[in-house]
Amino acid sequence: MDLKDRVDALVALGQRMEDLSTDFWKEKIEQAGYHNGWFTATSVESALTGIRDKMLDRAKLEQWLSAYPQLSQKTEAKKVGLILAGNIPLVGFHDIISVFIAGHLAMIKMSDKDTILPEALIAVLAEIEPKTSNFLLRSEKMVGIDAVIATGSNNSARYFESYFGKIPHIIRKNRNSIGLIFSNTNLDTIKLMGQDIFTYFGLGCRNVSKLLVPRGYDLTLIMEALHEYNEVNLHHKYKNNFDFNIAVNMLNKQHYLNNGSVMLCEDSSLASRIATLHFEYYENEDDLISKVKQHDGELQVVVSEKPLDFVKTVLPGCAQQPELWDYADEVDTMEFLINLG
Repeated sequence: MDLKDRVDALVALGQRMEDLSTDFWKEKIEQAGYHNGWFTATSVESALTGIRDKMLDRAKLEQWLSAYPQLSQKTEAKKVGLILAGNIPLVGFHDIISVFIAGHLAMIKMSDKDTILPEALIAVLAEIEPKTSNFLLRSEKMVGIDAVIATGSNNSARYFESYFGKIPHIIRKNRNSIGLIFSNTNLDTIKLMGQDIFTYFGLGCRNVSKLLVPRGYDLTLIMEALHEYNEVNLHHKYKNNFDFNIAVNMLNKQHYLNNGSVMLCEDSSLASRIATLHFEYYENEDDLISKVKQHDGELQVVVSEKPLDFVKTVLPGCAQQPELWDYADEVDTMEFLINLG
């Protein structure tokens, strides 16, 4: 398959996902939920819609690939191992299509938490164009590969670096995202940022886990705005974590605000527990810059209603809507794959 064939196949896959209410997609969405309790129908539909609209649209694919003219040149196909995460639905699909578009063979080790959905998309792609099955192969063991892209925790990353250190690799560790509140940030903006906090129950690296708030800002505004998302507490797994973390905060005598959907705790650390949102005050613009920069290397996304000179930002409500060119950890996956040839 040449580059045009691969793009055409992906576009056709997106067209097959146009109506997610068909029996096929309803069955896959339901199966994914049985397999992983965090994968609610809303979460899975959000992931599928994002992939369809952002990754399988012809105009977006062409815009993405226009930065890599060398892709049109025929190169030797390499075996690229993909070790996928499973914290949110289809979180590794961008890696899959990147390897496919680059003309390499993807040796895919799926997360036990997310097998139904990747298998479904790969199967539909094979129905559309049977040749794609030669490029997308499921593999439990990373043997005989020429390169690897592995996503996991900080602990697993140490294992990956030791095991795959002698071949070309991208190894991703824990990342979190941060939201910036300004003195004039209003309720509507915070409500939008709630999507960045609560989508996928906050389990993704692009989910906001911490807010930076100007000293003197009325925290009750944040609690009021985020109360709109209190339906998350109807989900039993989220509610169990919510109740457990209330108990932890009470035992530790830690002050917190609670609006029924999330606990807001003053904490300097970036990562927060499920159903908990950290915040930290800043004194002025210089202090804000310093506090953002202190998390350099740990941040996936900075959510801000204002553009900033010193860091790339996304608008509130957009953290979980990455484009094809929004690479995880700001490492250009396609450039890495092209350089394997």
